[in-house]
Amino acid sequence: MKTKVTAIFFFLLVCSFGGFSQSAPPEIKGKIIGKVIDQSENTPMEFATISIYSTDSTLVDGGITDANGEFSFSLKPGNYYAEVQFVAYQKETISNISVENRKSTIDIGTISLKPSTTNLNEVTVRGEKSEMVIGVDRKIFNVGKDLTNTGNSAAEILDNIPTVAVDAEGNISLRGSGGVRLLIDGKPSGLVNSGNADALRALQGNMVERVEVITNPSARYEAEGMVGIINIVLKKDERYGVHGSFEASVAHPHRYQLGANVSFRREKINYFFNYGVRYGEREGNGYSNQYFPQATTPFHTRLDRDRDRTGWSNNLRAGADFFINPTTTLTAAGMFDYDNEENFTDVRYRDYTDSNGKKGDLYRETWRYDQEEETEYDVEFSLNLEKIFDPENEKHKLNAFAQYILDDETEDSEIEEDIVLGTIDPDDIENQQVLNEEKEENFMVQADYVYPFSKDGRFETGIRGEFRTITNPYEVQNQVNGDWVTDEDFTNDFKYDESVMAMYVQGANRWGNISTQLGLRAEYSDIGTYLKQGDENNDRSYFDFFPTLHTTYHFSNYSSWQISYSRRIDRPHFWHLNPFYGLSDSRNLRRGNPNLEPEYTDAYESGYVYTPGKSSYYAGIYYRYTTGVEERINFVTDDGITISEPRNLADRKAYGAETNISFEPFKWWNLSGNVNFYRMQTEGSFEDNGNVQDLSSDTYSWDTRINSRMRWDNDLSFQTTFFYRGEQETTQGIRKPFYMMNMSLSKDILKGDGTITLNVRDVLNSRKFRYEIKQPDLKSTNQFRWSTRSIRLSFIYRLNQKKQPGGGRQGGDGGNGDEMGY
Repeated sequence: MKTKVTAIFFFLLVCSFGGFSQSAPPEIKGKIIGKVIDQSENTPMEFATISIYSTDSTLVDGGITDANGEFSFSLKPGNYYAEVQFVAYQKETISNISVENRKSTIDIGTISLKPSTTNLNEVTVRGEKSEMVIGVDRKIFNVGKDLTNTGNSAAEILDNIPTVAVDAEGNISLRGSGGVRLLIDGKPSGLVNSGNADALRALQGNMVERVEVITNPSARYEAEGMVGIINIVLKKDERYGVHGSFEASVAHPHRYQLGANVSFRREKINYFFNYGVRYGEREGNGYSNQYFPQATTPFHTRLDRDRDRTGWSNNLRAGADFFINPTTTLTAAGMFDYDNEENFTDVRYRDYTDSNGKKGDLYRETWRYDQEEETEYDVEFSLNLEKIFDPENEKHKLNAFAQYILDDETEDSEIEEDIVLGTIDPDDIENQQVLNEEKEENFMVQADYVYPFSKDGRFETGIRGEFRTITNPYEVQNQVNGDWVTDEDFTNDFKYDESVMAMYVQGANRWGNISTQLGLRAEYSDIGTYLKQGDENNDRSYFDFFPTLHTTYHFSNYSSWQISYSRRIDRPHFWHLNPFYGLSDSRNLRRGNPNLEPEYTDAYESGYVYTPGKSSYYAGIYYRYTTGVEERINFVTDDGITISEPRNLADRKAYGAETNISFEPFKWWNLSGNVNFYRMQTEGSFEDNGNVQDLSSDTYSWDTRINSRMRWDNDLSFQTTFFYRGEQETTQGIRKPFYMMNMSLSKDILKGDGTITLNVRDVLNSRKFRYEIKQPDLKSTNQFRWSTRSIRLSFIYRLNQKKQPGGGRQGGDGGNGDEMGY
């Protein structure tokens, strides 16, 4: 079956290229192209407005420039003139544009816009990038424009992106589903390889330029990530001279941080430097009311948990672009992250007798104290070579990339458990020590070649290899008669090896109003695990094809309808395979499953995009079909210990409708919002000791995020963000509704070189994660708060870095490259 699908796909690909020689549409049109730049900065201007008029001043067509400042219009034969405008810049008019009576392309050249010499406040207000830009295959969020992100970490920024949610344990979901692939600058990173946002607390938000949400990636991207890719693009400025920004903030509860982003560009080299240091204290708490009706002696438990995470985080990123010649650039970069934390967890258990399903008398109380020292360092080095083959066409190029990652984390815990039976009995005090070491090495090489065979046509191919090794010795010791004795039931030494090799081919072209991109990616995965205790090897390999299709019908330069398809894979992460027990909570244990298999997803999406000027509108529907669904299952032992373990279920169908809107009802007011409705149907079952549990579910839910930003001529800004996620049925219970509000007030000072911001996160103190479990052997209600409301005061100073017009070449490429003439 797979061979047939592949053959059909290649037949379609050949047919699409064969279409290049077909005859032109019956109505022959000419084309005019051009580019708009900022005269003072010599940088492309995105969102500049182009209006095309006939000689009798009738408006014929119009649109906006793309990220490269370029525009293109198809016109009937005739004579025209064009007006180019950008708010706070002088209008330019290009006369005597003649389109001949044949298919031709008229290049009206590069148009330089001069900043207006009047109303300087408008330059600041209107010359900014849009907070949300909707592209053909991604949504781009320029997070620096979101005031509520000031002083936040990258993890907190993600939690403020529409359709993205981060739960109490740092797990990331997109459109209500997990299985998201995280990238930094389009590449893997030690900060995100775990698939968990918790590590991103070490990455300060002042280093982040934008976040790209790619729900249906093309074949150029790795196939990992069931519901899509989230790409975090870091800041890098390539303008000549010295530029930078500096940030300091103080918050309550205790949190202090400093950050700097600096670049220095000369003729042949561009240096860039980012550094952030932070000290923070984060308190969390939660509770569970549990009932174990099938235990040997049924009982109820009230569990209360308090957690305090404190410590330092340092993150340094530096590098240089070497401009070897006008067509060849070598970029060398490195990143070093060091974290030192002290974490405290107190868990209190109160056990009650069962009285006909209701809580009876208290018969036992237990306290468990866990003091953990956690240190981690992450070292990354990368080299990127970009070769442009045609100076007149920068899209014909080769990119070769190599990266090495070393991540080392050590957690050293001292645990004390006291059993209280009215009074403390010293003989009932248990002491444990836990040493958890995790070391990862990751090496990756990648090469991508792009050949534009026409103005709107492009052929791409590339190869990639990633090789990853993780070692994780985990040792638990119990104190017996004053001596420390290894607990063999919880001690293990686990090793994980992963090799993924890939190759892809992709072609794109445009015929009149239709753009099409077809791609095929092949990936071979070789994964092996080894558990020293028991000498257990578990090796497996996969070879799969991942086709992609993106088609767009262009109603105009700012209005289009899109259809896309991609096949994805979600391989089990290291922690999901590791048979590891976490012992902070001795009654609720989490472990992995070495027998997990990958999930495979076929994703379909269709949507309408309308982008007039600085506004963006998107409305679409999507459908995902997933096999081998991985769900974390809770099951209970006879003595009431809950064990959570991931298992592969049968399949899942997810349907959804999403809309994104960003517009300005007034010059001083920007509104943006997102609404996502979805339905998920899961089918599966779980067998434990001969008992079969039906884990099927059929749930409807929705979430929304609304953002309001007001800015006045006195450079005072006020922003409010509200997020709501509805109730959702899970395979073993219910996830309760969740809502949160953030507010910010900022003022530009020092003639626009500085900004001071007051930020209140979780204004209503409502950021609580609540869920219920309803199974024959366990019924529980649970609530956990990751952190409490925070109030933060921040100051940013910009050095030779005025707020830029949209389109300046700032930020890394972030793996962009799906330019289809869209």
